[in-house]
Amino acid sequence: MIPSTGVIIPSAGKGSRMDSELPKQMLQVGSMTILAYTITRLLQIESVRYLVIPVSADLAEPVAEIADGCLRIAKKTKKVNLKLTAGGRERMHSVGSGLLELAETDAELVMVHDAVRPCFPLMAVNEALETANAKGAAILAVPARDTVKLVNDSRRITATPDRSRVWLAQTPQVFRTKILIDAFEKAKNDGFVATDDASMAEYAGYPVHVVEGSHDNIKVTYPSDLFFVENWLKQDK
Repeated sequence: MIPSTGVIIPSAGKGSRMDSELPKQMLQVGSMTILAYTITRLLQIESVRYLVIPVSADLAEPVAEIADGCLRIAKKTKKVNLKLTAGGRERMHSVGSGLLELAETDAELVMVHDAVRPCFPLMAVNEALETANAKGAAILAVPARDTVKLVNDSRRITATPDRSRVWLAQTPQVFRTKILIDAFEKAKNDGFVATDDASMAEYAGYPVHVVEGSHDNIKVTYPSDLFFVENWLKQDK
């Protein structure tokens, strides 16, 4: 049985590459915002008991309205507690703010998920939860489809890694709560800036396992991604 789980959804980003005045998570796709679709899907996971959303001050009110609406609609047999907290300058600082909230709860697992990934596979997420509960940490990832090149500052290729060993990290990323708190504290104290949560755990010396996700689980970044998400959500009904 998967223990009580807290979800952190960093939502303080602006998404400059989307060419929109609105942050990506607040863009409308069909009848709801991307954030609403993401939250609604996360609430389908049975073990979720806490929802923490680090957010910038200017978005706090609309994000609270979106999250409250999702919680009212969701058919959960147990209560899910919602908390908004201040987002940080870097993603990892937003996660740290969320961890402070979860440290005061009974959440044994913490799941960090991008606000703009609404197309994640639920079965894989449950497998990641089970793996993290048993082994400490697990993330969704997919095998690289293309040959990967490492380049230097002048864009000259310096290496070609074995593609069979290259996986592309996604979210959700799941950890025992104590592990991620410890990893965040070490990263913060050492001045290590992580681009994802698994990097913090790796830096702190914790093993992180991979669960195969889906290439459909895209992070909305460009305007064309909105069309993909809209069609995917229609098919997922």
